[in-house]
Amino acid sequence: MKTDFRYQNGSLYQHHGAWYVRYRQRISKEDGSSNLNHPSKHLGRSKDFRNISDVELCRASFMQTVNRDRLSANSRITLTAFVEGAYLPWTKEERRASTSKGHHEIWTNHIRDHVGELRLREFRTVDASRMLRAIARENDLTKTTLQHIKSVLSTIFTYAKNEGAFDGANPVDGVLIPRHAKEPGETHAYDLGQVLQVLDRLPLLEKSLVATAALAGLRQGELRGLEWTDYTGAELVIKRSIWMSVVNLPRRGPAATQSR
Repeated sequence: MKTDFRYQNGSLYQHHGAWYVRYRQRISKEDGSSNLNHPSKHLGRSKDFRNISDVELCRASFMQTVNRDRLSANSRITLTAFVEGAYLPWTKEERRASTSKGHHEIWTNHIRDHVGELRLREFRTVDASRMLRAIARENDLTKTTLQHIKSVLSTIFTYAKNEGAFDGANPVDGVLIPRHAKEPGETHAYDLGQVLQVLDRLPLLEKSLVATAALAGLRQGELRGLEWTDYTGAELVIKRSIWMSVVNLPRRGPAATQSR
């Protein structure tokens, strides 16, 4: 039997000068049946919150408790239900947009079709090992890509352990990457002489961009996030990173610097 689990955000509403959140709660009965209720939680008086953002934070904190309790009580939840109902929504809230998108794509493109109806708490190392071998047989993937797939699956179980949905050692930790998988291709970096040759052939504006990219050691998102005011004349201050239209703090930490 497939066990459904949907991550709840709850519905905010204001009533008589106070904020509430309404959510779903399934109550089991002695005869094995259950009723679906829609209780509301009083979050606080309207005047006690400075703005709607504070209300949203209070809602999110309470709903995390609701979802965690549901996970802990549900021993029959499948890996698929947990990932799509809890893990992927969590990555959207707690991880960078690029990380969330990458995990969603790896789950959809490589993992989901191989887990079937396996229950989360019954998943073993052998299941992960067989899965990686099957993925390697069906796709011309490098060992690096398979390592990424393994890493995502491992992170899923790390999150499940933190939420009380899974107990014991992480079953993915001991999984081996298939020995016959394709080796990753060689990468090439330009040396300083080649960089200078390229710069000699560029107009001033393009030259400044390429020189910054080549000599400052910035990630692509950090390069996109640069503004003229980030350069002090002696240092380049890395204040932001941009992925698509999402602005984040740089991975190396806020206000990291590169000396001239």
